[in-house]
Amino acid sequence: MRYIFKILLLFFTCVLWQNIFSQRINGEIFIPISNRSEIWVKPKIDTLDNKKEYEFKIRVSPEFKISQFLFEKGLAIQNDSVLVIIPNSTKYGEVDTATLRVIVTSIGGSRIMLFQRRFIIRVPEKMFPLISNPKNNLIKVNDQVLMERNKPYSKELFMNKATMSMYDNEISMKPLKVTSVTVSLMEREGKQYISSGDTLSLEAVHELKKIRNPIPVYIKVDGTNGKTKKSVWNRVIVYSE
Repeated sequence: MRYIFKILLLFFTCVLWQNIFSQRINGEIFIPISNRSEIWVKPKIDTLDNKKEYEFKIRVSPEFKISQFLFEKGLAIQNDSVLVIIPNSTKYGEVDTATLRVIVTSIGGSRIMLFQRRFIIRVPEKMFPLISNPKNNLIKVNDQVLMERNKPYSKELFMNKATMSMYDNEISMKPLKVTSVTVSLMEREGKQYISSGDTLSLEAVHELKKIRNPIPVYIKVDGTNGKTKKSVWNRVIVYSE
């Protein structure tokens, strides 16, 4: 009888180990309800490689349920008890950070809590493909958001002393010195708000704040590169969030 018991124990142990090693799980996430400082990760993982897929088992106390996962720079996809994280940072050649946020609610829905965990992201150098028809005279807002013709943008993008930058083309990305920015609202026909630098004038910001419904806005950026002068007009749609 003892011999049969040992055989059965060995059999179930082999099956258990086979199931564990067949899964693509990098670790386990436990959300503590009593200690809300952060998400617990086991084994301890604090550094992720950009655009690499990570899988975690997720656990939470029985009286609670996970409402939503939010990953600051990338994707967080929940599939039953497995969470997949794919970091996607644009800080090429640098080290970036991103926060995983989890919204947890009680089964009865009376309590809503937020847990978060910060990760470090390793981002390799960007591999630049050959561009056959590169865009010229690029305009960016706050040197981050590319402003394209006829595209919609929130008015909040142009608040808080927003700056405009200009680049020669998308291959060389050679910067030009912005000398002035002109803003003209469709509803203020003939009225232009001109600044003498790379920031929007206070009058332009004041008018943009008034926007309630989406309207066309014309933005002109003047720049120089040595003796070369360029002026680029963009017609965009500005809306209120």
